[in-house]
Amino acid sequence: PVSFSLCLLPPVFPWFGLDIGGTLVKLVYFEPKDITAEEEEEEVENLKSIRKYLTSNVAYGSTGIRDVHLELRDLTLCGRKGNLHFIRFPTHDMPAFIQMGSEKHFSSLHTTLCATGGGAYKFEQDFRTMGDLELCKLDELDCLVRGMLYIDSVGFNGHSECYYFENPTDAERCQKLPFNLENPYPLLLVNIGSGVSILAVYSKDNYKRVTGT
Repeated sequence: PVSFSLCLLPPVFPWFGLDIGGTLVKLVYFEPKDITAEEEEEEVENLKSIRKYLTSNVAYGSTGIRDVHLELRDLTLCGRKGNLHFIRFPTHDMPAFIQMGSEKHFSSLHTTLCATGGGAYKFEQDFRTMGDLELCKLDELDCLVRGMLYIDSVGFNGHSECYYFENPTDAERCQKLPFNLENPYPLLLVNIGSGVSILAVYSKDNYKRVTGT
């Protein structure tokens, strides 16, 4: 979510975003790599503890997983350089996640978390009562369109993240090629999760859901 703003006043660390789906929770965490000695000295222990916990583990409990192979390295976000980490866990473990945040005193660093997906509504009261946190709920389809364009703009560690198959029906000639989203409109965007949504996208700010489950 912070990447979609003008970042005139970058939010304080830690930077998180949550997509709470029907089956999985997807969490993105920005790990700053340009922290100065002065900043490090002023950091509170809670912030250091959270960063160390998230970046020094690849598994959290019995179901949480950090997808190391998806990590985006050496990004510049809101004027800060760092890495984007992607973590996932089953939605039914959301109460345990909120409890962990409470135990690590996350609310002493932030009072609001940015979240999207149906679970942002389903678990809003749990975040408030168990974690002492408010959710800033963002439109899921808006996040989808903007997120796709953002990933395309930064690439995947030097490689294009978007691709297409040339000659897809010919097994011998079929090949995977990078696709440039610089001026792709109009396009159909298909999002496949617990449910399916198909969007007709006319620009980054003009789209409509045309069908789905």
